[in-house]
Amino acid sequence: KPRFTLPVRARVKTVKVRRGRWTKIIVHHSGVRSGNAAIYDRGHRSRGMENGLGYHFVVGNGVASGDGEIEVGSRWLRQIKGGHMRSDQINEVAIGICLVGNFDRVRPTPNQVASLKELLTYLRYEVVGSHVKVQSHREAHPGHTACPGRYFPVKELQSLSG
Repeated sequence: KPRFTLPVRARVKTVKVRRGRWTKIIVHHSGVRSGNAAIYDRGHRSRGMENGLGYHFVVGNGVASGDGEIEVGSRWLRQIKGGHMRSDQINEVAIGICLVGNFDRVRPTPNQVASLKELLTYLRYEVVGSHVKVQSHREAHPGHTACPGRYFPVKELQSLSG
């Protein structure tokens, strides 16, 4: 039985996802040690992002959010483009998932990795389709960022992309 995604599944089931709407899932780190969806939403709004939180999902690390807790952002609930990439073209088709933490300094928690795997599997096989490509931010935008950090397990992510 899924451990982390049960509350998320209940929220996601209420959303009508248009077939073919999403073609990518891009994984980020927050770059800071603590936070949650509400904190990042306020920060993004203060930077002029009218739709607030740039990500569709946030996965907590136990500092200001539950360890492995998956928060569903309003962009997912409204099925609107992300604000997590510099490219509007990518944001239009890419689901953004942010793990709280700076993975240039530390590894994500085991619960974060487990939640991410569960969420990716759930989204790809029960919601948006297995055709959706999973990438880290640096893979999606090579040469421009180290996100999600050098201690993020990119190889594990690649193995989930099928």
